[in-house]
Amino acid sequence: MKRISCLGVIFFLAAGLWAGQEAVRSAADSSAAGVEQKDAARPSALTGTALLDLFIDNLSDMGRQGTPESLDQRLQEMMFAAKKARETNAVDAVFFQRFNRMLAVTKLVTVPDKSGILAPVIDDILSGFVQDQLGHRGFREEGGKGPKAINYVAQALSVELINLQIYLDTAKERESLQKRLEERMSAPKK
Repeated sequence: MKRISCLGVIFFLAAGLWAGQEAVRSAADSSAAGVEQKDAARPSALTGTALLDLFIDNLSDMGRQGTPESLDQRLQEMMFAAKKARETNAVDAVFFQRFNRMLAVTKLVTVPDKSGILAPVIDDILSGFVQDQLGHRGFREEGGKGPKAINYVAQALSVELINLQIYLDTAKERESLQKRLEERMSAPKK
């Protein structure tokens, strides 16, 4: 996974979009995990690490310049790449669900709901994500608004990025532990 300040990029991106600034660049001139995306309908299956790198690269690019429309397009492209990776078993169901949730949270925090119709739903989802990742209800306590609330979401996204990379890095160890646990559970009592 690329080493950049995810928290800073996410915070900058979210704060900029919530303030109404344009903070996204067109996806047409971006690259997907270091490889030009030739056709959005046929990207190659990416590994979990490549998907995480793609997420970070896109956040970094979006934080520099662009439009909210291109943000939505990039998120759709990342979801399409994740679905392709899942279909080809390049990633497992757990990784896919967690990555999908990260994309959803990113969209909710960066694409404004001008009418406010979805505000209660968005607040519930973001609050739940922050609580799952950080173990506290800070987002809800801030009323889901302001720099502190955005910072909590950015921290939670950063934690989930790290957790997903650890999840990928420890796959073999987890399989070994699962096998030992199953053996212990099925062994006859002495």
